[in-house]
Amino acid sequence: MPEVPELNIVGLTLQKHFKGQKFKHIEVLWKKRVKASEEEFNEALEGGKLVSVGRNGKELHLKFDNGAVLGIHMMLTGKMVLLPTEQNLKNPIFELTFENGAGIMVLDGLGQAKPILNPEIPPIPDIMGDDFTEEYLTKILAKTGGKIKEVIQKQEWIRGIGSAYADEILWSAKISPYSVAKNIPTDKVKDLYNAIRNVTVEATAELEKRKTSDDVFEMENKDHRFVHNPKKTHSPEGEEIIVGKLGSGRTYYTESQTLY
Repeated sequence: MPEVPELNIVGLTLQKHFKGQKFKHIEVLWKKRVKASEEEFNEALEGGKLVSVGRNGKELHLKFDNGAVLGIHMMLTGKMVLLPTEQNLKNPIFELTFENGAGIMVLDGLGQAKPILNPEIPPIPDIMGDDFTEEYLTKILAKTGGKIKEVIQKQEWIRGIGSAYADEILWSAKISPYSVAKNIPTDKVKDLYNAIRNVTVEATAELEKRKTSDDVFEMENKDHRFVHNPKKTHSPEGEEIIVGKLGSGRTYYTESQTLY
């Protein structure tokens, strides 16, 4: 699943290719999860030039100079491909083209990825937003007895953290993923807050360094991850990486992460 660092890189790649380009057409090929009609998308985006590509939570937002915004949610298994291409593309969700003849296609074998017309911004802090403060995180953790990894992934409380980077963040802060959120002491909440910001920034920078081409949307490279990486057996400090079960998924951690 593409998480915030991957989405940041996808956004930069989209900007490099399409900033300043005029919208031509969007074709919605899988309509099951899409609220707006194809006609509504095309009407809203008509005549608009792409101004910027941003991210909010786990969505990419393509902003046009006519005020329209095209949101893209990649969900668990969404992929993005530059057009034109000679690849045989399977499971298309939608195709976006610009007047220069180029564009993108979003694919998803599970059929969950979707375009969103003028997405609403919920009043819930994004991990890189100004409203996501140490005080806010302290308040959220103090009121819940859930496992910390599950708590920081709840998008209704904090937007932007998925399973992979939750493991990376907790390893960086040296907190066990099985810790009870409200039991984490104040000094460790500070470490956790700093880790959320630092891991996100550093992972984005590492992914940018590892990009093979500006023509490729890098969403599956895991080499920069320290613990949530099936290829690795030990952390950079030489500790064995333990793979445990938490809820319906796996969690990657080390013995030195304190359980609270």
